[in-house]
Amino acid sequence: MSKGKFVGWTSLILMTVAAMQVIAQQDEGPILRPKNPPMPAVANPQAVCKFLSERMQSSLPQVPTLCSGTHEVSGYYEINVFTPKDVLEGEMRRSWSSALFQALEATVLEKSLNGACSAKELTCFVNVTDSFMARAGIHYRFILSKGDVSELQTLVKTFHGTEFSDPWYLTWWETLMTSKESEHPQSKENADLIGKMACEDYLHASAAAFRLRNKPPPSCYVLLTTYKAIYIEMAFSDFVGALVSNNLADLPKTVGRAFDGTAYDGQVILKSPYMSMADGTQQRVYYTIPLRDLEFLYEEIQSGTRSEASAHIILVSRYRGEGQTTMTSLFRSDQKDSLLFRDAAVVNVRFGQNNTVSLQTTDGAEWRMSEDNLLRCGVSPGSEISLFAVLEKPPALSVQRGGEPCRLDVAFVSGW
Repeated sequence: MSKGKFVGWTSLILMTVAAMQVIAQQDEGPILRPKNPPMPAVANPQAVCKFLSERMQSSLPQVPTLCSGTHEVSGYYEINVFTPKDVLEGEMRRSWSSALFQALEATVLEKSLNGACSAKELTCFVNVTDSFMARAGIHYRFILSKGDVSELQTLVKTFHGTEFSDPWYLTWWETLMTSKESEHPQSKENADLIGKMACEDYLHASAAAFRLRNKPPPSCYVLLTTYKAIYIEMAFSDFVGALVSNNLADLPKTVGRAFDGTAYDGQVILKSPYMSMADGTQQRVYYTIPLRDLEFLYEEIQSGTRSEASAHIILVSRYRGEGQTTMTSLFRSDQKDSLLFRDAAVVNVRFGQNNTVSLQTTDGAEWRMSEDNLLRCGVSPGSEISLFAVLEKPPALSVQRGGEPCRLDVAFVSGW
């Protein structure tokens, strides 16, 4: 067949097929199309890991970052981020962790992941560790979601911070330190032993400073231990000694160092005796410092990321909270802030008459409640409590039970 005839027959066949399609469509009803096209499938955990590791590698190619992801439970991804380098207590600490924070923020916004780690329907649990932490069996485990990242960014803006600024860096690290976990079993006995050693280290490191003031060092002892938390109390002999911020300078290098390789939570408490004020009230110094903040500052100093002077400024301005400073009232008469937020733990439970119970908590306050109330919320020594109080209104004290807050009906008794 010649080329011209072949082209002619081909054209005729195509025209015939087209005509038959038109006739067929005329006989059919209208073609129905869905108003809302189906949503794209959520990406798999391997895609999340690929995105994270590529972002880390492009930001910091000199430090390898590995990632693995699993989807063993419906609706949950397990994302494990690891670097075989000892970066978090070395000179790459700030650069590697900043690259990680930036990559995590980008992950929840990445459109190609189709909602993974950002939608409510699919939650990402992220585990982060480096070589040093892995050898100690420690990792950070937290939930990564668009909502949580948005709240973190809003908090950074309140401190007038931007990406890579100190407020941004510190806020992200607070998220990590709150989620610090151990792969090994923890015990009260081990916490107690480390606490006693930390007290000895602090008293030895600060002895010269107290000799210069011609004052005795504080008594340092373990106030409370549980299998996951420890509360260390430092009782100063005078009001000024507890008030002077320089007495905090050795805490990161002693207490922070002692607990750095553990996952214990808790607080260090600094207090003075009560002192009679001009208005006739009894007041004292009572500060609380989260244990994990001391660990963080030790790591900052140890890695060379921050000087001891810079760490001290952050400790005083950001991490030092106030406990119960007055003996007979929850608020001080000169207190400008009409709101109180405090986290503490129950030290003692004492049963009294007429179905009453008194609780002494690590923030230095004593509370009265009914025995029925105690049993309803399952309160016992070591129970962690949260206080929220508004001036001239009943305080709200709650304890976690079954993953939910259980409100306690209490009355303030005194500072103890």
